Amino acid sequence: MCNTCLERHHATVMIKLPCEHRFCAECLKGLFLRSIKDETLFPPRCCQQGIPLSLVKKHMSSHEIEAFEDASIEFTTIDKTYCSNGACNKFIPPTTGTIFPNTARCKSCAALTCTMCKGGYHHDSECPKDESVEQTKVLARELGWQECPRCRSFVELRSGCYHMTCRCKAEFCYLCGVTWPGCNCVRADEGRIEERAAEIVDRDAEHVIAPARRARMINQVRDHLLEHHECTHSRHFERITTFRRRGYQCEICDARHWNYILQCRRCYMNVCEDCRRHRV
Repeated sequence: MCNTCLERHHATVMIKLPCEHRFCAECLKGLFLRSIKDETLFPPRCCQQGIPLSLVKKHMSSHEIEAFEDASIEFTTIDKTYCSNGACNKFIPPTTGTIFPNTARCKSCAALTCTMCKGGYHHDSECPKDESVEQTKVLARELGWQECPRCRSFVELRSGCYHMTCRCKAEFCYLCGVTWPGCNCVRADEGRIEERAAEIVDRDAEHVIAPARRARMINQVRDHLLEHHECTHSRHFERITTFRRRGYQCEICDARHWNYILQCRRCYMNVCEDCRRHRV
């Protein structure tokens, strides 16, 4: 039986993954095709273990394989350059000879882009300031966001742990931005952890809780989170099936589910089956 569609298939179309789960060829191919457009699914994985392309390659067309390999180059390139032509905006891979010192030529529209500032080509050796980028950086500083040292994307702290993992897979400290664990900063914000504890207690409550009891529950959850604030979620999920009028909401993809949710025993994060297998 396929662990994704839960249907029985002939052995010839069943594929065993490194984590021992079994997918039918159609479901595994679907995961690879989804990862082309959704970077959170790249690289394709199940139970935190990568899935080699070789397992599903024979079930994909040459066009699909080429699209996946192109996406692999884009998603694994650290300092990405996209065409500065707003009508194009396509990724310019660094492996095609289209990138020269400080300049990249788009294969699709032939526009030139500065690889330093990512704006249109300019003759001056110094890049002009982009006011919109500067305004974004000012706003990020005001909101307390941190910039990923690898891909330069801004990230927002959603819980108390300062150990951040960007979607580009870079790990860094949220306080100072240094690659993890290369700093001496404190590892967690106890205030934010208490806020997260209150959020968990209220999320899981079906009815209004008496203030004194709610305070005790928050303290218990806070103490538990302080102990496990660097949770990696590895094999710590349990299925929650208690009926809820509001259903359950995945904290990664935000999809709402009605039958059950998977909850990490260590950090109490709620995730759906799809995110548990392929995004966590």
